[in-house]
Amino acid sequence: MNNENGFVLVGALLIMTLLVLIGISATTSSVLELQISGADRIHAETFYQADSGTQIAVRLIEESLGATEGFTNLTSDGGFDVLKDPDPDIANSTIVIGTKDLWRNEGVPDEPTDADRDIAYFPEGFNPAAADASLRTNVTLAGLTTTVEGEGLQMVAGYEGKGKGTAGGGGKITYTIHSRHFGRSNSETNIQVAWLHVIGLELEGRY
Repeated sequence: MNNENGFVLVGALLIMTLLVLIGISATTSSVLELQISGADRIHAETFYQADSGTQIAVRLIEESLGATEGFTNLTSDGGFDVLKDPDPDIANSTIVIGTKDLWRNEGVPDEPTDADRDIAYFPEGFNPAAADASLRTNVTLAGLTTTVEGEGLQMVAGYEGKGKGTAGGGGKITYTIHSRHFGRSNSETNIQVAWLHVIGLELEGRY
């Protein structure tokens, strides 16, 4: 009992065991933090891709209103009508047009699928053979046309003899845009927005 030979070795082993346990705990914590930050990055990426789908839809709605015959200057890729490189900041990006006269759409859309989407945006290029597996944003939209009332204005001096004039009303189309992005690691984001178009302020159709 009074022999203390080897106690340093035992003490060193205990300290090493403690350090190993601390190292394992720190490593596990770091791995979890990396997984959380990676998942957060993927979530943010998927959200902003879905949001970009609404912006694309707004532009294409206005383009469609400016060319009432529908989109005609499109290329065909595997039976799909596509617009190549629509985003100058993203090479090889592709938009697939499922409905050429978007401005005619009516009713409230359900969640878009690959079968019934009006627009599909592929930020990394479109591959018809792997369309279901590609990263993509599906967009459906619908418009409701209503009238905008005019208002009567009593005219004063300088406009004698006319009495009362009427500011003309007009029309507007309220579109419901539903954008659904399928991202990395099976992530998915759905966004629905409304877009008001005042009839008479159409963009020039380029496609």
